[in-house]
Amino acid sequence: MQMARIRPIDPPPLLVWSELAAIDRLQGQREELIRRIKLLPPRSFRRVELEARLRLVTAQQLELQASIRDRR
Repeated sequence: MQMARIRPIDPPPLLVWSELAAIDRLQGQREELIRRIKLLPPRSFRRVELEARLRLVTAQQLELQASIRDRR
């Protein structure tokens, strides 16, 4: 029985530096939102709004990561 081969991770193309910077910026936004969410009561309106914003930022970050992966 053969095991599946793990493909080594290729370095990202040089032309995606702006997308990589955007991913880093979005990660910073996510971390800040998570920090702020932890300070609020579980059922507060502000917390719900921040959680919705966190989901949007996470979706944007995943979309950028997928677009970079598709370019390879």
